[in-house]
Amino acid sequence: MTKRERTLAMLVGASLLVLVALYGSKKVSDALRTRRAQIAGLEKQVRDKNRMVRLSQEHADRMQDYQRRALPSDLEKARSLYQTWLLSLVKDAGFQDPQVSVLPARSEKGVYDTLAFSVSGRGDLQKLVAFLHRFYAADLLHRVRRLYAKRVPGTKQLDLAFAIDAVSLPGSDNADKLNDQPSQRLTRGDLEAYRNPVLNRNLTGPANKEPALETIGDQSKYAGDLVSFAVQARDPDKWDQVTYSLESGSLPNAKIDPQSGRFEWQAEKTGDYEVVVTATDDGLPPKTARQTVKISVTERPPDMTPPPAVPPPSFEQAKFAYLTAITEADGKRQAWISLRTEGKLLKLFEGEAFPIGEVTVKVLRIAEKTVELDAPALPKRLLVTLGQSVAEGRELTAPGT
Repeated sequence: MTKRERTLAMLVGASLLVLVALYGSKKVSDALRTRRAQIAGLEKQVRDKNRMVRLSQEHADRMQDYQRRALPSDLEKARSLYQTWLLSLVKDAGFQDPQVSVLPARSEKGVYDTLAFSVSGRGDLQKLVAFLHRFYAADLLHRVRRLYAKRVPGTKQLDLAFAIDAVSLPGSDNADKLNDQPSQRLTRGDLEAYRNPVLNRNLTGPANKEPALETIGDQSKYAGDLVSFAVQARDPDKWDQVTYSLESGSLPNAKIDPQSGRFEWQAEKTGDYEVVVTATDDGLPPKTARQTVKISVTERPPDMTPPPAVPPPSFEQAKFAYLTAITEADGKRQAWISLRTEGKLLKLFEGEAFPIGEVTVKVLRIAEKTVELDAPALPKRLLVTLGQSVAEGRELTAPGT
């Protein structure tokens, strides 16, 4: 062969080798691709089966949990037990005029039965939060389907109504009782964790304002005397009620009436003392005002004897002086007070005074249904409601304070 023929033969041989290599490579690549597809398909089948097993287990666990929490399968027993539990719940929450009624049940084709109940009552926001916390802290298969709350005009109370569903299952673990295990589904846990964020937001009005304490002057007494004065506060929020107290550690044996604010302390030893009085409202959140009162106790002078006690003027006739009407005359309110022992009917405006027995009483303020009276000689200031006698009036505080 010539050199040229040998070169041509080598080129043809090399081409054949390349073709064979490409063909073999394609065969191997196709085989690997097929094998990978088979492996991927098998892995998907395994995942699908594992998912089905996992879902089946989750459904079984969920059904087991439902059976543990469900009401008894006997509907009459379930209804009676749950209604009794609801009655106890609303009473513990402190609702006024609580009512628990049974509504018609609903059956879901023999799979489960839904027992329906309605609960109504009256209470403030704190009682509502306490009720809902106790409700969801019970590990029962139940829910509040609907909640209605409407504020009672002129008060902090709410008219409340609940629509509640509870489920009974044929395979319930509870035969003659309700599940009494605590629920683990409440994220925050105890009641206080829910009470603070809810009650500290006043959803029905402006932010709560603290009471304003009227200034109490320094007190000077002799050893052995009773230190007594009235604490009075006014709250800018119309419906807030104020209670009075002493800060701990202020004075031993000192006391204050939470409602009237009357402070009393027996001064036994000489010295300079301080007491911190507080006034706290019932707003959301509660606000407290404080004031420090200084008390100076000195020895009684040796030649100074206490004057004989002068009996206060008789106020017995106040039992027979009745507030019979509140009218309007010449554009001003007028109070009618009947002195039954004397057969007189007094028609008085604000600022006018009149005698009751030995005591002169002044009309300070006439409201829509009440009259505020001042009897400086006693001393006493009274709030008399329409239809009451003067003696039945609520004592406010000493005049001029």
